[in-house]
Amino acid sequence: MINIRLGKIEDLLQLNQDWAWGDEDWARENQQKVIKDSKDDIHSFLVVEDNDKVIGELHIVWDQKDDQDEANGKDRAYLSTLRLHPDYRGQGIGTQLMQKALKHIKEKGFTQATIGAYTHEPRIQELYKKWGFTEKVKEAVEKLGDNESKYILLLQNL
Repeated sequence: MINIRLGKIEDLLQLNQDWAWGDEDWARENQQKVIKDSKDDIHSFLVVEDNDKVIGELHIVWDQKDDQDEANGKDRAYLSTLRLHPDYRGQGIGTQLMQKALKHIKEKGFTQATIGAYTHEPRIQELYKKWGFTEKVKEAVEKLGDNESKYILLLQNL
């Protein structure tokens, strides 16, 4: 049975698999940052589980100190790290996860949500637009380890 709930730190350990965080140094470092930020209440996340096994995640950054375009701690939250195990994709679970995250953001009093999409993934951009992220905030470059990827930041008014 599929269940979507607020994540706990120990859930991240279940997600340290090839299909999710992977085994690269930058992924482990990012996971440690998520743990620290979660403890500091500037980051939270939702998980999807199937019979108590974590199969997906969606993170919410409440205050992105180094990029206020993404999240400013007042009215704008940033959604990141949307992952769903490949066996569960195409069943509407990602849409349910997004809807629950947006509801959670509204309940916390935020009026905007942003999400980034890599420019080389137009299918993902279209999905985000379908979910209501229609306003382009900016284009930027994300550095992950030794790699750089261009992305666009999209906005939804809630």
